[in-house]
Amino acid sequence: MPRRVTSRIIDRKDEVYEYLKMHKEVPTSVIVRDLNLSHSQTFYILRMLLKEGKVREIKRGKVAYWTVTEE
Repeated sequence: MPRRVTSRIIDRKDEVYEYLKMHKEVPTSVIVRDLNLSHSQTFYILRMLLKEGKVREIKRGKVAYWTVTEE
């Protein structure tokens, strides 16, 4: 995990958030594939968005789906 939030992380966070707004509910693996990020990068960004209250995680079995919270 990075020690500080860089501009690259902020850009990726914005990209993931916009992607989720367009696609509604998406599993982590699809975000990884479509945005060409590693699983750890994607999960780190999703956790940041979760802490900020912008997204929520929906567990279905072993698969985590992500969606934008209602604003």
